[in-house]
Amino acid sequence: MKTPSVLHLDIDAFFAAVEEALDPTLRGRPLIVGGLAHERGVVCTASYAARRYGVHSGMALRTAARKCPHAVFRRGRYHLYSRISGQFFACLRRFSPRVEDVSVDEAYIDLGGSRYLSPSVYELAARVQAEAERETGLKISAGLGHTRLGAKLACEAAKPGGLFWLHDEAEFIAGLTLDKIPGVGPQTHFVLQGLGVRRGRELKAKYPTLWRRVFAGQYAGGMERGLPEPVSRSFSRETTFPNDIREEGLLHSHLAYLLDRLAVQLLRDGLYAGRVEVKARFSDFSTFTRRAALPFPTFSYFHLWQAALPLLRSLLARRDLPLRLVGAKVDGLQARRDILPFFSLRDERMTAAIAGVKERFGFSSLRNARSMLLEELYPVEREGMVLKTASLTK
Repeated sequence: MKTPSVLHLDIDAFFAAVEEALDPTLRGRPLIVGGLAHERGVVCTASYAARRYGVHSGMALRTAARKCPHAVFRRGRYHLYSRISGQFFACLRRFSPRVEDVSVDEAYIDLGGSRYLSPSVYELAARVQAEAERETGLKISAGLGHTRLGAKLACEAAKPGGLFWLHDEAEFIAGLTLDKIPGVGPQTHFVLQGLGVRRGRELKAKYPTLWRRVFAGQYAGGMERGLPEPVSRSFSRETTFPNDIREEGLLHSHLAYLLDRLAVQLLRDGLYAGRVEVKARFSDFSTFTRRAALPFPTFSYFHLWQAALPLLRSLLARRDLPLRLVGAKVDGLQARRDILPFFSLRDERMTAAIAGVKERFGFSSLRNARSMLLEELYPVEREGMVLKTASLTK
């Protein structure tokens, strides 16, 4: 059998672990990072002690407080988390140039070209894990597999803080219940349960076409390729406001800030977006989204803004209520584009130049005028307000 070469690493309860390292009295206690118990917002990270009470990331803070009233709540120190994340990824890149970041505390690393650094790939994986733990001072779970999916499942099996080698991915996945298999969403799970399908092997035997579709691009494909290029990833960012907002100009500023963040992320990862989506949650918790195709695949902030602004306006016209949350998402991502636009790429060059300055001097070193209003209203809290993002929430 071919030697596995994909290693998945995940810092255990990242934000909470950092807070515990700074304040050892928090260890073993239910800890929730993302805001205070009475505040509006969502949980960014819950410690393992808090998870036993049903608290999880993305849950409303007030709901988490009801489930675990004796928990310790922290707003979070995101500048510190970002610095530790940088140390984590710098460590991984010393072992292999092929590192794919999933979020600030989670990554895949292809060890295929580094296998001669240790007597066995398992020893090399253990060495990478130990070095990353030494660099960050935090416990890290690791999983070794033939594919990204296999490595991810192995990492889940290793939690907390272990290293698991998944020898036979197909057999392991076949024995899992459907709710444990990545790619089977809630709707699919509900339908399959009605058909009497409970485990992976039953799905593969009864509905092989659906089995292949569920794992297309993440298991059935890429078995021999290690880390393939991203196929259907998306990036999203959301802001939950301390108080409901009705003023349209301020909402535009929030949207501009989120799109600016997404443009920098696209450029950093070398990706082009094909679509942009805007999300609005009103004061009565009703939530609506609007999506539009971009004129061509791009990372340009200016084209994202031109497509997203009409979407936000259509959402605001839908209901005469203030908003409690606004979000932006880019998807249809691709690493290259075959069709170039028939007009100037000046906007992309401008986005790239601005992103270069931000990379060197910090994101806030250059700001577009549309989002400057946020500096006046939230001079300190603004960074903490971006509570739920594809790359920050754990």
